[in-house]
Amino acid sequence: MPKWKDKKIEGLLRGDAQAQASCYQEFSSTIYTAIYKICKNSANASDLLQDTFIDAFENIAQYNHHYPFIAWLKRIAFNNTFNFIKREKIAYKAVEYLKGIPIIESSFDESISQANLLEYLLEKVSENDRLILWLYIVEQYSHEEIATLFSQSPSYSKSIVSRCLRKLRNKSEVKQYAYK
Repeated sequence: MPKWKDKKIEGLLRGDAQAQASCYQEFSSTIYTAIYKICKNSANASDLLQDTFIDAFENIAQYNHHYPFIAWLKRIAFNNTFNFIKREKIAYKAVEYLKGIPIIESSFDESISQANLLEYLLEKVSENDRLILWLYIVEQYSHEEIATLFSQSPSYSKSIVSRCLRKLRNKSEVKQYAYK
């Protein structure tokens, strides 16, 4: 399998359209999901997905073979998403949509209810904080890696994660879920 991946990277380095199509087909759904979870807009997520693959194909020579290729793609995707959010200052209205929708129903599978709760809670923080929480909790980036992405110190990431988690723990939905 590693040889197959090496051949795929070699194809990307040559600009082989078939290698690019194969790469896109294999990784696009994972990258799209990561982007969508942060920006919460399918049109923007689709645009950012395309930008991510264009950037990856144009900069494939910078890929370090010591790290998983998907991690490198996600880093490009997160950088693009962060820059987009910073540039556009998107106003999210999903909280209004979520009002009145039950978060946890007994008929739901446990994992589905956890995912719904997580999505609901992430809507309660700003775009910037959501990105940092997503990178730290879901993608498991270190505070040092997040600090590099944001051109800040590691304490910047630590304080945002701590403050947001404290804020979210106090939500009645979390308390209701915890004592179920």
